[in-house]
Amino acid sequence: MITREEKLLLMSIINKINLKGPKGLIRRSRSKGSFPASLLILGVLLIVSVANSATYIVSEKSDDYSIQSAINKAMDGDRIIVKSGTYSERINVTKRLIIRGVDTGNGLPMVNANGRRDAITLIADGIWLEGFSVINSGSASEDAGIKVLSSKNIVRGNILNNNSYGLFLKNSSYNEIGSNQAWGNDVGIALQSSRNNTIIDNYAANNSFAGIFSGNSKNSTIRNNSVYGNSWVGLLLNNTENALIEENIAFANANAGIWVRNSRFNQIKGNNASYNPIFGFILYRSFNNTFSMNIANGNLDGISMDLSHDNIILENNISQNDFGIYLDGSDKNRIYLNNFNHNNINVYSYNSSNQWSSDKAFSYLYRGIISWSSLGNFWHDYQGDDAFDSGIGTSAYVDEFVRDDCPLISMKDNYKILK
Repeated sequence: MITREEKLLLMSIINKINLKGPKGLIRRSRSKGSFPASLLILGVLLIVSVANSATYIVSEKSDDYSIQSAINKAMDGDRIIVKSGTYSERINVTKRLIIRGVDTGNGLPMVNANGRRDAITLIADGIWLEGFSVINSGSASEDAGIKVLSSKNIVRGNILNNNSYGLFLKNSSYNEIGSNQAWGNDVGIALQSSRNNTIIDNYAANNSFAGIFSGNSKNSTIRNNSVYGNSWVGLLLNNTENALIEENIAFANANAGIWVRNSRFNQIKGNNASYNPIFGFILYRSFNNTFSMNIANGNLDGISMDLSHDNIILENNISQNDFGIYLDGSDKNRIYLNNFNHNNINVYSYNSSNQWSSDKAFSYLYRGIISWSSLGNFWHDYQGDDAFDSGIGTSAYVDEFVRDDCPLISMKDNYKILK
């Protein structure tokens, strides 16, 4: 079992990392693939008029045109279709276009930056970008496979590999980032200084730092993403406010499944952070966040809270961890209606004072009986009885670090809170 001193050493190392971007991270070396000259022949361009817009079709059968050439010729509202092939170019999209890659027999079209800065940059608002394999960005701190510097774009169905950032949004808002695969990058998908973006249904795995990263951003929705096997953390919020982090799966990430750092007023709801070697969920210097209906199973710490205050930990399933909740210097958190089920140690608390039952009474239904009481947590090792058949233990649950005056007799799902 890892000691508290070893955990503090790990935290001190991680907190020295510049979390604003890959620069300063422990980086992997990437070998930039080279391609034969025959693959550098780009673009046959067909123009098809549709109503008041045009469709440009790009392939690699001729050296007359490239994707960028099609963009330069197009006007707002036009469409560009790109066929299978390898396109070794850096693309800047400065118009409101639909740009779609199509697998015409040899896989998705591949855009290869060859280690030179960004592969694709979205500069105009209102772009739809879909269906590309994007590889080999530069390795500078903000280089990316796809970089979004604008708003109201849709970026979906792309594969991002061997980039610094796979997909990077900076100073942008109201974008939808959906159904992309980001693997083998430094960071899979990242938001920086951005607002009101939706990150949904993406897969971010085996990246050398984080699967998904949000820094200095507000009002994001990060929903139904899968983050697996990332070398530091699955999903990281740093200086993030008012985000909804919902129904994500974070398994087998080297340090933490979901990490909330220097962040506040976020809703972390319905996520599953399990089988991470150290932390399922971790809060560090974070305040006024709500964690609800999450699953933390099979981690060292199910939920770890370090110097974090005034958070609500509600209706979570915390099971089969070495420590269910690990608290260090964290006060005034409200922790109730959770299931603590077969953890080696349910709670460890150092220099912390927290509330283990609701601060108000609820009307609730339990086994056909309506009762009125404050509600605590379910503890699998509680030894008390239920003298009044209310579902609340007659005596408090007490161990070295916890006093729960209203322990639940059975799992929280057996209690229905009445409006």
